[in-house]
Amino acid sequence: MNKKIFISSLASFFFLSQAANSEIKVGNAGVITGSAGVSSQYISKGLDSNRDKPTATLTGEFASNSDIKIILGAGIFYANPDKPVTTGSGYDYELDYNIGLRKSFDKLTFDLGYVWFTYPQAESRLNLDSASFYAKAVLAATKDTSLSIYYEQDDTDGVKPGSTANPTGRSSGYYYELGLSHNFGPATFNASYGDFKDNISFYKLGLSKEFIGLNFTADYISNDRNRQTWNSNWKDQEYIVVGASKSF
Repeated sequence: MNKKIFISSLASFFFLSQAANSEIKVGNAGVITGSAGVSSQYISKGLDSNRDKPTATLTGEFASNSDIKIILGAGIFYANPDKPVTTGSGYDYELDYNIGLRKSFDKLTFDLGYVWFTYPQAESRLNLDSASFYAKAVLAATKDTSLSIYYEQDDTDGVKPGSTANPTGRSSGYYYELGLSHNFGPATFNASYGDFKDNISFYKLGLSKEFIGLNFTADYISNDRNRQTWNSNWKDQEYIVVGASKSF
């Protein structure tokens, strides 16, 4: 297994972020929350999506004041595709956006919605854009401990790893991630396991800490590629990533 060590800033992907956001009120309609950060890598679903390069991120979400909240979210990620780059597939950023509903029952919060992953600069013939239905549940088990599950079902014929994988590589139809977060005083411990069907699985262990208005993180990530999809040129990888983000 190849090891790569990265010391960087990391902004968590907005679906699974544990950072507490401040709020901007939009009259009586609802509130807007968001975060901004930078990272040496953009690791999404266990895969490095920015060729080991620094990544800037900006995410935002509107939540209505209704009992069942209407959710409108968006995120922009400076990112380049994995090597080698297919002719016409180059891009400098990924733009994601979602629409959904959110409902809380005491200590349990549910999200249901639809999310788009787009690459505006890539040539349309490559069909890099994708979209999925998603569902998320978060349980505040105690004052200091929460459990989460996130599920995505692809709605655009799946995602294949690319031309350097096995020619018969499978498409990834769904993705799920299980998470645990526990605040033990000095910092918060975070752990998660994710599985991108017929593509890759990974686990992540980390710590986060709020300090001087920033959320600092340190994560260890290890992935395992599906050998029926990826050829021998692609190795399993490990990462150590530290970072910081700012909520607004």
